[in-house]
Amino acid sequence: MTDAPLNGDNGNGETPRKVSEIVAALCAGDPEDRISLHDLIHAFGLRAFGLAILVFALPNGIPAPIAPGLSAVLGAPLVLLAAQMLFGLDHPWFPESWLARSFRRADVAKLLRPAIPTLERIERYVKPRYAHLTGRRFRPLLGGIVLWNALLLSLPIPFGNLLPAWAIILAAFGQVERDGTLVIASLAASVVATGWVWFLVDVGIAVLERIFA
Repeated sequence: MTDAPLNGDNGNGETPRKVSEIVAALCAGDPEDRISLHDLIHAFGLRAFGLAILVFALPNGIPAPIAPGLSAVLGAPLVLLAAQMLFGLDHPWFPESWLARSFRRADVAKLLRPAIPTLERIERYVKPRYAHLTGRRFRPLLGGIVLWNALLLSLPIPFGNLLPAWAIILAAFGQVERDGTLVIASLAASVVATGWVWFLVDVGIAVLERIFA
């Protein structure tokens, strides 16, 4: 895979493609083609942080069953990316073993394609505003939002992944499109997600106590 089909904004002056178009490009092509993490990071260019976070968060943001344990698997790179944002890195870093890992395009499409219609609906309302909230100065805030919700996402709690995933998606979308209103929305979504996960944990504990009583 090369960076040409995606054009995540490589600094050559071309107009960056929409997020939905980038995701659609990832899903298109030979189903047996393999996509490595190194390919993705290189193709995403200057918007690598936000787009990489979106790719890892989107499968959990789809209201459909996913493979058991997938939330934890996808949560690990989200935690790593968030920590790097907290420390102010300008470009994502992954271990070489992660960068070399590749996946069948058909498997990637199965995870990401269902999210495209939702992304297209969001893009109708997204535009650059309050851009300072998405800049370097506020990158630790975005990293904190992603980190907290990635930790919630990694918990093995049934029905607990959807809201944290969308808090992450909103933060990443805001960073990519320089829309500060989405950053504010992600903060609100984080509060709701935390309350929801706490509720599920509380219910789970009550059920276990009743079972073993």
